[in-house]
Amino acid sequence: MAVPKSVVIAVANNDVAQIVWRYTEKIPHCLGFAVQRSHSAQGDWADLPSWVGFTGQTNPGWTSQPTSVWPIQKFEWRDLTAERGQTYYYRIVPMTGTPDGPLTPLTAQALVTQTPVTLTPQRGAFQTFFNRGILSTQYVAHALPQGTGGGPSAAALKDRIDQPGSPLRQALAGQIIEGLTQLLDRARTQGGTCYAALYELNDPELLQKLLGSEGLQLILSNAGTDDDTNRGARQDLHDQAGVTVIDRFVPSGHIGHNKFCVYTDQAGKAQAVLLGSTNWTDTGVCAQSNNALIVENPQLANAYLTYWQRLEADTKTAGARQGPQLRESDMQPGASVSIDQAHATVWFSPNTPHARVSHPANGEAVPPDLAAVFELMDQAQQAILFLEFEPGHPSVVDHAAACLNKNPGLFVRGAVTDPGAVGDFSTTLIHRGGDATQVIAASAIGDQFAFWQKELLKSAGGHAIIHSKIVVIDPASDHCVVVTGSHNQGYRASYNNDENLLIVQGHRELAAAYAVNIMDVYDHYRFRSIVNQQGSNAFSGLARDDAWQDKYFDPASPTQKDDQVWFAA
Repeated sequence: MAVPKSVVIAVANNDVAQIVWRYTEKIPHCLGFAVQRSHSAQGDWADLPSWVGFTGQTNPGWTSQPTSVWPIQKFEWRDLTAERGQTYYYRIVPMTGTPDGPLTPLTAQALVTQTPVTLTPQRGAFQTFFNRGILSTQYVAHALPQGTGGGPSAAALKDRIDQPGSPLRQALAGQIIEGLTQLLDRARTQGGTCYAALYELNDPELLQKLLGSEGLQLILSNAGTDDDTNRGARQDLHDQAGVTVIDRFVPSGHIGHNKFCVYTDQAGKAQAVLLGSTNWTDTGVCAQSNNALIVENPQLANAYLTYWQRLEADTKTAGARQGPQLRESDMQPGASVSIDQAHATVWFSPNTPHARVSHPANGEAVPPDLAAVFELMDQAQQAILFLEFEPGHPSVVDHAAACLNKNPGLFVRGAVTDPGAVGDFSTTLIHRGGDATQVIAASAIGDQFAFWQKELLKSAGGHAIIHSKIVVIDPASDHCVVVTGSHNQGYRASYNNDENLLIVQGHRELAAAYAVNIMDVYDHYRFRSIVNQQGSNAFSGLARDDAWQDKYFDPASPTQKDDQVWFAA
């Protein structure tokens, strides 16, 4: 990690602040760093908390200590205790001494961020919302009673996330409920109408919002052939005066996978649109990693409204069979507009002449929306980051490996629910190098050891863990790209599903927000992947000497590239 100068930077989205720092050389006798924050660069500095001590120490009550006592033995950290809406500076202080005695701060070598960060959804015309739906955390492990098998009780989790206002539900949902319901609230307070298209719906709080939205126009698809997930909510909505529900039951092998909402003003003009990966379910809000995005742009919102009308027409005239008229209309971008000196293009699905066959032949045509995404990935100069659920094959995951084959210097990191996608990445990859954790599958700590209790990986009956579908390209550059929406970012979604996919180019604030989220989720699961492969040999506590720094200054170590994405520009 040879660098020209020591420096610290911070980047934030609405939910978490990412702090990254560099020193020009190894710091002798340094046992880690105190990470501190303040509302002023000259103000009082408060230590961030840490829950993991030195090897040989214990923390059975999962009680935090200041990072000046249990320092951070990395060159990056995330502030998960920062208050939303607040603005912070961060300071990094090397700590020396002995693990069992008071540590001494090397204040002369401390680093302070030059610019503050604010935890806010607002990014110009965009608002970004990310939940904290990772269940495999020590927070959840200690918040829930023990279930069968010695881990946290999935039944207790289900009970708590179904209770609006419960502390665990609020902690896991973060601000995402606010994001999902913002346009409904706007229609109620300012007048106007919302046009929504949803896939899954059973969350009690969100259902009440919909029931209270007079004038709502809702296309509600079937979640599976039996529609068990949506049945109760569907009936309640049909029984509610002032709400119009269009039942879109697509055939087996296809899903009406959208989760968007368009706000039109009192004059009927589209003004804003909500999109993203979040299903309106208790698990979508609380038990999966998800994102939601609101865009204030009449042209883009109108493109979504026009697509909504095409779905309505296909439902009423073609029996929700995704007929030729719908497919032909989706073969071109729905809109391509300038927003905040950036450029946004939206694609809708299905956008191929026919549905995908069960056993595609070699040479299967690339759908037009993914062709556009692949072209942008091919142009990556510094980094490709992603979170995916079950993209299938081919998808952005194996295409990221193909990009890495062509440019081995790319920083590629991704996390997925489906282990098969990790296999697709590895199979495609030629230049494996020394890093086997570039793309990892979601996992949990399976047994108690050292400072960690057994964790819960997913909700009872659920299979989604990471549910976001995000690609970020070169986030630290002016040619950055964000790809998000409902689209699973594999061929099958373009061929067979109702989907939306938004590509935003050149919006650095937006790219930074999404990059922070991706790396937060990725690093969480990377640690668990390593623990599951290496057991307690991977990490059992903080090192008791300064040798922990060595891998960060070894040019042959993959670890010394960990901060590359933040200092790439």
